[in-house]
Amino acid sequence: MVSLRAFGRGVVPALFGKLECTNPGGSMKDRAARGMIDWAEREHNLQRGARIIVCTSGNMGVGMAMVCAVKGYQLMCLVDAKINPATERCLRVLGAEVVKVYQRDETGGYHLTRLARLESLLAEYPGAIYLDQYNSPAAVAAHTASTGPEILKALEGRVRAVVMVAGTGGSSMGVARFLKSQSPGTDIWLVDEKGSLALPGNAGAAPRHLNGMGTSIAPANYASAEFDEFVDHIVYVQAEESIRAAIALARAEGILVGGSGGAAVHVMRNLAAQHYGPEDNLVALLPDHGSRYTETQFDPDWLAARGINVPEIFNVDEEI
Repeated sequence: MVSLRAFGRGVVPALFGKLECTNPGGSMKDRAARGMIDWAEREHNLQRGARIIVCTSGNMGVGMAMVCAVKGYQLMCLVDAKINPATERCLRVLGAEVVKVYQRDETGGYHLTRLARLESLLAEYPGAIYLDQYNSPAAVAAHTASTGPEILKALEGRVRAVVMVAGTGGSSMGVARFLKSQSPGTDIWLVDEKGSLALPGNAGAAPRHLNGMGTSIAPANYASAEFDEFVDHIVYVQAEESIRAAIALARAEGILVGGSGGAAVHVMRNLAAQHYGPEDNLVALLPDHGSRYTETQFDPDWLAARGINVPEIFNVDEEI
């Protein structure tokens, strides 16, 4: 947990960031990966050499690959064309088999295409165990047991609001469940990219650009009847403002996060902070490190190809 004084200069409440890039696999997905594999061991009596399949945009695959390498399981990661090249290379180095789909589905994303490919993989490998991060009480429980308590302990119980990005729902619902039970006065803000179908009441599918947040389906992890009891505010953002916020954070604090982390700090500083006072602590959960996105979200050509205008992405070098 770090104070974001420079980034939050001029903002009334105190801003903090929880750096999940400090987990061994580099993201908050490590926690869910360990929890889901522990669950699979209990439920399926996994033996060394067992095959696990996971559908991932990257970070969950890295977490799973790390745990599988230690435990001796074979991991197959079903990914799509949006995966960051650096993350894909990490998966392969850790020993995971990577299966990639390139065709978009009717929502404009890849998730339904990945699910169709999943069916063929399960038929091809009938003994494989599919771990579904979109519908995983074990993933939620992992964050209820670890991330939530860490946030509350780090600020000695004084947490007025937590801002998190919406994805498969493991981290956000796990943290929300813990805080609402132990600190009912803490507000939960969920942030999603426009065009995502993750959260109830979304405005419909549209092309998205940020890895690590948003989905092309409605995850079962968000389907709880108590969703409205856990979540106080929902905000939708554009890729451009999220990436700009990530750059601003890097240049103010020396902390490099991805576009999802940029989305969280953008909402915390520019929207959530308006609702709180000088005695309040606000926390943004920062999912991973921005170094994984140098070939995508922080690449001028990649941004230009998608019509995303971030002119401050790099300082222009002077000719010598």
